[in-house]
Amino acid sequence: MRKKMRGLLDQDSGVVAVAAAIGLVVFLGSAALALDIGHLSSTQNELIRAADAAAMAGARGLWPTTLPVVSANPPPDCTTAQTRALSTATNAGNKVDGASLSSSDVTVQVGRWNYQTKTFTQGCSATTNGVRVTIQKRGITSLFARLLGRATTDQSATSTAIMDYSQGVGKGSMPIAMNIRYAQPGTTLFINFSPDPLDNGGWFADPPDSGSAKTFRDYIDYGTCPPLNIGDMVSLQNGQDASVLSDLKAKLAEHGGAWDLICPVVNTDNFTHSEPIVGFLPFRITGVQDTGSDKGITGTVLGLMESATASPGGINCGVLAPAKMVN
Repeated sequence: MRKKMRGLLDQDSGVVAVAAAIGLVVFLGSAALALDIGHLSSTQNELIRAADAAAMAGARGLWPTTLPVVSANPPPDCTTAQTRALSTATNAGNKVDGASLSSSDVTVQVGRWNYQTKTFTQGCSATTNGVRVTIQKRGITSLFARLLGRATTDQSATSTAIMDYSQGVGKGSMPIAMNIRYAQPGTTLFINFSPDPLDNGGWFADPPDSGSAKTFRDYIDYGTCPPLNIGDMVSLQNGQDASVLSDLKAKLAEHGGAWDLICPVVNTDNFTHSEPIVGFLPFRITGVQDTGSDKGITGTVLGLMESATASPGGINCGVLAPAKMVN
C-alpha cells in the first residue's frame, strides 16, 4: 500500500513539474508578447509621425518658400518637394526604434491627389498637388518573434499631404470681386467702380447680405463677409460711393500703403447682377481714389499667395491653401 501511494505521489510530482514548466513557458511567452506589442506600437507611432512630418514638408516644398510671389505663377517644384520630404524623414529628430532613418528606409513620391476618389496618382505635372511618403523600418527586435525562431520584424507607414489651390476662404474677405480675364500675375489694374462694357472688377455682397454701401463698409471695417466657396452666388455691383472708398482708404493706410487681399473671381464683364464664384485671386491694393470723377482702386494681381483660412481643391488663380494631411 505504501509503495502504491509513493508511486502515485511520484507521478503527481512529475505532472506538477510538467505543468509548471508549461505554465512558465506560457507566462514568458505572454510577457514577451506584451512587451512586443508595446514596443511595436511605439515604433509604429514613431513611423507615422516621421511619415506625416515628411509628407507635410514635401507638400510645402512644392511651392516657393517666400510668398507672395508678385509677377509669376510658378508650377509645382517636384524636385524640392522630394528633397525636403527626404530631409525631414531622415532628420536626427525623427528617430524610430532609437535610431535615425536612412534614405534607404524612405520612398518619396510626388503626384496628384483626387478629391473625389480619394486616390493618389504618381507623377510631376502642372496639376501636381501632393507628396506621398512611405517609410519602412527593417530589423526591429522582437522578443516573441525570437521565441518563435525569428529575431526581428519589419514595420512601415505611409502618409500623403497636399498643398493646392483654394476652393474656399474663411470669413473676412473684402467686398471686391475680380473678372477672371484680368487674372494675369504682375498686371497693374485700376478698378473704376463706374459701370463699363468690360469691367475688370467691382463690389460684391454674399446673399442674404444686400449689395449696399452699409454691407460693403461692414465687410471692410469689421470683416463680416461670411466664408466663401467656389460655386457660391454673389451679388455684384458698381458704384462710386465715397464713404465705402473712404473706409477702404483708411484700411489701406493701416496696412502701410500696400494691402494684400484675396478676391473672389467671377467670369463676367458685367458687375450689375449675380454670378457664381469660380476661383480666388490674390490682389495687392496700393491706392484708393475716393475723390474726383474716376473713383476706384489701384493694385497689382499677385502670382501666388497662401491664405491661412483657405481650403484646397480649386482652380489655379494664385491663392494656395496651407499644406494638409489627407491620408
